[in-house]
Formats: sequence, structure tokens, C-alpha cells
Amino acid sequence: MIIDVSNTIGKHRFKPEVHWQDLLLAMDESEVDIAVVHAYAESQDNESVEQAFTTHPKRFLGLFSVNPWEDGSTREFESALTNRGFSGLFMDPLRHGYMLCETKVFYPLLEVCATYNVPVWCYGAGEVFSAPVFFADIAQAFPTVKIIMGRMGLQYDNASAVQVAKNHPNIYLETSASMDFNTHRAIKVAGIDKVLLGTGTPEANYFPLEIAKVRNAACNYPEGEEKVLWKNAAHVFGLKEVDNDY
Repeated sequence: MIIDVSNTIGKHRFKPEVHWQDLLLAMDESEVDIAVVHAYAESQDNESVEQAFTTHPKRFLGLFSVNPWEDGSTREFESALTNRGFSGLFMDPLRHGYMLCETKVFYPLLEVCATYNVPVWCYGAGEVFSAPVFFADIAQAFPTVKIIMGRMGLQYDNASAVQVAKNHPNIYLETSASMDFNTHRAIKVAGIDKVLLGTGTPEANYFPLEIAKVRNAACNYPEGEEKVLWKNAAHVFGLKEVDNDY
């Protein structure tokens, strides 16, 4: 079983469209069972995401992308959860133009996450808009919300990212685009239960390399590969039926 928690699909103004059908073929080639998908932050093409998980509900989980600056964003997100079947929230502060210290902008969205017990994937690649240190206050403000720190600080702020995750039980680290030694550090410092496979397709990397990277980093821990490849993600997304089957 493999669950990948970071995949982008849909339309983009300046890039080729990423079709979920092509992603599904790539998943089959690399034996990825479930992909968590979201739209490009710039396009917010949630329709393509919805089409993916409604067509193949056992293969895709959808994160809803919304710009918190827009009027009605909170209501739109809540409707996506209750009426459309989305599984959580996708946040990209860099592309939507807010910093993670501007809590009045995006906290209403996280209040919805708390109400419906769904996770949030938030870009946390060390940019000034979304530096890993900001995640600490968010985790304290919303202790019941499972927060996936996407890209886990990349190369230049990974040390901060893993320490923040170690100190806060509701922060999880997603491995896409990280160097091998940063993945090792994430597991060693934050713990094997706090790290999730993410490939970041098509922007960050591709399945074979990312899967090999996390296997290498997790193989010496009890149930290490299973936890990073799927068990931790199943816990974050509440996939009890998957956990029971395996």
C-alpha cells in the first residue's frame, strides 16, 4: 500500500494541464494506491480535482483550494466538504499573497477544518510567507487540526521544520522535494509517526525517486516503510477502512 499526499492536477494559465487520467496511469506504474490531489493555487481548478475523486473514489482524495482573501471563501470551503466530498484544505500562502502570521486572513478556514475534523496541507518551504516557524502558533491555536507541512522547509529550513513538528503533535512533515539527508533528519528528530510520503508531482519530482528516498530513510525503523508510505497518511485522513484492510 502506498498513499502519496502531494499531487497537483488541473488547469494552469501558463502551464500544460495536468489530467487526472495521466496521473492515474503513473500511479499504476509505480504501484501508488491512493493520491491526495489539489489544484494549482493560481487556477483553483477544484472542478478537475472533484472529477478525479468522484470518478475514482478509491484512488483519489481531494483537497479544496481557495484564496482566503476572497469574499465567501469560508462558506465555499465548508460547502466543498459537506456537499461535494472534498477531504481537506490546500493552502499556498506564497501564491495567494498572505503570510502565516496574518491569522485573521486564514484562521476562519482552519476553524472549518476543526469543525469537520479534516486536515490541511499547507506549503511550508521556508519562504518568508510560510516559514516553518509560523506553524507552531497555528498548531497551538488549532490543536485538533492535523496540519501537513508541505515540502517541510525544503533544504534551507528543514531543521526548523522538523523541530516544530517534534514539538507539536498535530504537525506532520511531507517529504516532496527534500534531499535524502533531510528525510533522514525528519524521521530521526520528529519521529517515524510524523512523516508522510509526498511526491509533489508534477512540480517537485516523480514517483520512483520519491518512493525510493523514503524507503531508504525509513527502512531501519520498526514498521518504518509502512508508516511513511501509507499508515501515517491513513491516520491523518481518517482512512480506517484502508488501515483495516492492511
